[in-house]
Amino acid sequence: MYMENNSIDGYAEGEEPLHFYYKKGEFRQYYDNDKMPLRDLAEGKGLPKRGLFRVLVSTKTNRAIFTGMIMCFALVLALNFLRGSANSGTVGGMYCELTAFSFQEQLFASVEIRPSYLTKKHHRPGPYGQKLFTAAFSVTNSDGELSEKSEQEFLYDSAEGESRFLRATFGDYDAGRVSCTLSLGGETLRLSASVQRK
Repeated sequence: MYMENNSIDGYAEGEEPLHFYYKKGEFRQYYDNDKMPLRDLAEGKGLPKRGLFRVLVSTKTNRAIFTGMIMCFALVLALNFLRGSANSGTVGGMYCELTAFSFQEQLFASVEIRPSYLTKKHHRPGPYGQKLFTAAFSVTNSDGELSEKSEQEFLYDSAEGESRFLRATFGDYDAGRVSCTLSLGGETLRLSASVQRK
């Protein structure tokens, strides 16, 4: 602005020029806000949280995802526990487990039979008696087609409740799966196991 004869350029004579008022720290506030992230970093306020659990629960979104993960994990465990495995089960108070493996151009299937834990727990130790099992084996190849079948009877006879094995041998070395249907006193159990290569 140009001043001449005590007048300010741009203002009419006798007109008072505008005065600007501001608080002393006002400009500094805007200046400091730009540097807040740097100051926080220097003071350690903006550092990322350390530790897996702290990160997982640091925000609402992280907590929701973490809770969902825990629920899915618990559901998978519960389903696996309740469903059990396809190669084992209980029939007539007897625990049965099927295994199958191929060795030297032959396929071997074996069913381990023993009293179940609940049967041992609720009955007195002693003679478990004789139990006659009927076992029907079927072998399927990798395409899911039936390649061999066999049926046999097995007499479980153990005074102390030890494990006994029912075994079958097949000629189909390239089989993919073995199934066995066990019958005992009107109860039926179907077991299935994949063939292990040895």
